[in-house]
Amino acid sequence: MIILESQVFKTIPKSPEQSFIFLNNTQTDKVVDGTYLELCIKAGWKYLAFMTDDTPYEDMLHIHLLNERLDIIDSATIGSMYSTGSFRNYNIQNSNTLTFHFIGDTEWKIQILDSKEFLFPLISSLKGVSRKNIFYQYFKIYSNPSL
Repeated sequence: MIILESQVFKTIPKSPEQSFIFLNNTQTDKVVDGTYLELCIKAGWKYLAFMTDDTPYEDMLHIHLLNERLDIIDSATIGSMYSTGSFRNYNIQNSNTLTFHFIGDTEWKIQILDSKEFLFPLISSLKGVSRKNIFYQYFKIYSNPSL
């Protein structure tokens, strides 16, 4: 995993909910949820982007895993109404895992998988985490949130 600087990967808001992706200072036609890019990491041919909404007292963290064409292959959101968080203390653990803090003192861990895995709807969900696709995942989220 390597951290990408803003000259390589950046976003610019398209609306209050979404942003355009720029790769190597060139705007793409790709859009992700969130308005503020907290961090982008490249893991092999995939990009892991962490976006927040920049909404005081209700900031959500959108985590997007993109393929080499910048298509979203997995996405999850951490947060809930009236919960406020700030993305901080990220730490790359190895080639496919990183940890970070968001909302209070909760430590979260993201593990990028080699291939997609079946996800058991509702049973597999952590408190405060929602996914757009509830039947498979390309990354796992671990934590013990107190949301």
